[in-house]
Amino acid sequence: MNESQPRLMSWALVIVVFVLLASYLLAMLLGPALFFFTPAGLDFSKAPVQPPVFILFFFGFIVPFKLNTGQLFMFLWSIFVLCFVVAWRLRKSFHEVVGKTFSQPLSKIFDNWLFVMPVIASALFVGVILLIGLQDLFKVPTGALPTPQTDIEVFDLYLSISYAPLIEEVGFRITPIGGFLLVYLFLIKTFENKVTLSSWQRFKLFVFSFLYPDGAKSIVGEKTVAVNGFNGISRGEWIIILATSILFGVAHILTGIGWEIGKVTSTFIQGFVFAIVYVAYGFQAPILMHWFFNYYFYTYEVSAQYYANTFDMFAWIEFITLILGVLSLIGFAILGLRKISNRRRAVPQEPNAFPL
Repeated sequence: MNESQPRLMSWALVIVVFVLLASYLLAMLLGPALFFFTPAGLDFSKAPVQPPVFILFFFGFIVPFKLNTGQLFMFLWSIFVLCFVVAWRLRKSFHEVVGKTFSQPLSKIFDNWLFVMPVIASALFVGVILLIGLQDLFKVPTGALPTPQTDIEVFDLYLSISYAPLIEEVGFRITPIGGFLLVYLFLIKTFENKVTLSSWQRFKLFVFSFLYPDGAKSIVGEKTVAVNGFNGISRGEWIIILATSILFGVAHILTGIGWEIGKVTSTFIQGFVFAIVYVAYGFQAPILMHWFFNYYFYTYEVSAQYYANTFDMFAWIEFITLILGVLSLIGFAILGLRKISNRRRAVPQEPNAFPL
């Protein structure tokens, strides 16, 4: 390969990532603008609401005090902002990864979630589209959410799909996987590795098990994803990731709001990826991935109804996302095949019993 080609690829990747991150920032700004600076949004923002909270899968409670929808939306918006800030800093900072993109292998972009998020999110977006298309060929219906008919229904759906990234990630990823990891590290790995923890380390282990699983593992000397890649995910973690992903898929058709049997497979794939990025990067990663599929796209869809000049922008963003997604899927496939090939070469061959 020509020496200039990797540098050219790095420049292209950085430009595309920056364009999509700018579109994420714009979506964040458009949310409050739609809710509080359009007549329909402002009217809806005054409605009372008592949202449900799910602690573990389907188990939860109703918030015991009343909010208005505008307050709930701004609370969710603040959580998303916090997730972006954490994504900028955690593992390696965003600016550090960008600065080294041109001098290190492209694989190093995985050291920061904010930089790699557009790549993984776009790949998953295209993968889900392809899966749904394949299911349609075999007459397996996916279903769809009911189309809003009024302004109130538009903003009601907007609030619901903005709430889902937080509540579903807490219920299906953070509490079950984090809870499993807490028990696994406290009761098994601290004993096996003969690690003595101070009170502060125990507190950190408790918090990190839910908020930053890779950090929790490093406290007790367990393999981490940051250092070991997929080998840093234990067998027990793979089992809980698989189980929560299946439940996540099934939960969507149990809601009875328009989804059909084909939704199980697409949400299973999404849940599986959400769980892996949670284990690898922390709580902010699955929330932002879910935000991408819910808040991000629907914000531009609603915005096109109230701010006509954003329609063309949305079309371009969708086009860039699709192109990056296709290229990313191809890149991941090539990397996967290379790893399989390298492993086969590394396996020692049995001596021939009948040498020629």
